Amino acid sequence: MREERPKMLMLLVGVLLWLLPLGASAQTVRGDYDYDGDCDVTDVITLIGYLLNDEWGDIPQDIERDTITVKGVSIVMVHVEGGTLVREDGSRYEIGDFWICQTEVTRELWAALMGGNPSNQQYASDERSWNDCQAFISELNSLTGRSFRLPTSTEWEFAARGGNRSRGYTYCGGNDLDVVGWYKKNADKVMPVGLLKCNELGLYDMSGNVWEWCQDGSPESESMKYKCGGASSGTAERNTPSERSLANASTTIPYNGFRLAM
Repeated sequence: MREERPKMLMLLVGVLLWLLPLGASAQTVRGDYDYDGDCDVTDVITLIGYLLNDEWGDIPQDIERDTITVKGVSIVMVHVEGGTLVREDGSRYEIGDFWICQTEVTRELWAALMGGNPSNQQYASDERSWNDCQAFISELNSLTGRSFRLPTSTEWEFAARGGNRSRGYTYCGGNDLDVVGWYKKNADKVMPVGLLKCNELGLYDMSGNVWEWCQDGSPESESMKYKCGGASSGTAERNTPSERSLANASTTIPYNGFRLAM
């Protein structure tokens, strides 16, 4: 594939010539990967990353998925086989089988259950406290009869690293954060879900975009809960699979979102 790089660059030039004449005034803009109404530098960087790294989605086809539709919105859950998580400090955790959502919860899904009519519906839902997440999950379980929950921090990290299929990447899905995650350099704002390359399990945006609340937290304080994965407001160093911090369960600030488990 590498010897075809010149052909790919020629293709890129052609694509850009096709994309760029459309201005910000267009309601639907070709190549507008971040849905901000224009084909801009962020979109071009995304496209270049795809072409130069020979990567687009690489969604594994042999992993079990379950699609649940609630109030017209689909939730795609991915089955994660259990295994052993070894954290950077050498601690080991045995993880059982579980399910985790392919993407972060979107503004569309939040509004379908909790009310509202947001713009930018495919953006990750943020400014959510841990308590907000619990209220959402309670409503979701009532409507579906399922047992949704937040992932534990160890489940989250195990899935972010690719589970038993992990290739040891620096970030969730690759070694180039521009290809797999939204962070301060390529976004610096909350972005739509599922636009970048997925990880080994077919999960999107586990590096960056929004911090993701987890079910567990500090053993010393019931009110302090983990959030994992970093955010698009942070540096590359703050968007690794091991990145986590504690916050009060009632904290409602930008860049705090969540991903469902089951």
